[in-house]
Amino acid sequence: MKKWLLGILVVFCCAALFGASGSTTPAGWLDDGKAAFETAKEKQLPVLLLLTGSDWCPYCVKLKKNALDKSEFKNFAKDNLILLYADFPDQTKLPEELSKQNNELAKKFGVRGFPTTIILSPDGKELGRIVGYAPDYLEQVKALAPKATK
Repeated sequence: MKKWLLGILVVFCCAALFGASGSTTPAGWLDDGKAAFETAKEKQLPVLLLLTGSDWCPYCVKLKKNALDKSEFKNFAKDNLILLYADFPDQTKLPEELSKQNNELAKKFGVRGFPTTIILSPDGKELGRIVGYAPDYLEQVKALAPKATK
């Protein structure tokens, strides 16, 4: 029993020291830009691109808690948006290709801070953006994605 507990402790310590590796993408979101835009074109829906620092940015955490995790947002997004998640975490090491893609998205759209939400047409044209935390986030998303509210 002691060896088993010691083994678990070693695993947790190594994870803390060397950082976890993997994806931070929440359920219902895509983290593959190519797949997101293929789906958007197929379904003729706008893409909501969220660039976030999920584990270190206080306004990103607040946005997730007060808007993205709410059923009202999830229900709207499910039928009206393709959700694309580009994370820049501090505690989790993303796979190299995912990290590269996220950096390219941030550069392409001139993102200078987190969170930044960009609403894009299925062909990648920017329809609008929300920079920072917005208490009326869902209303702003709906205003920026007029096709989504048909």
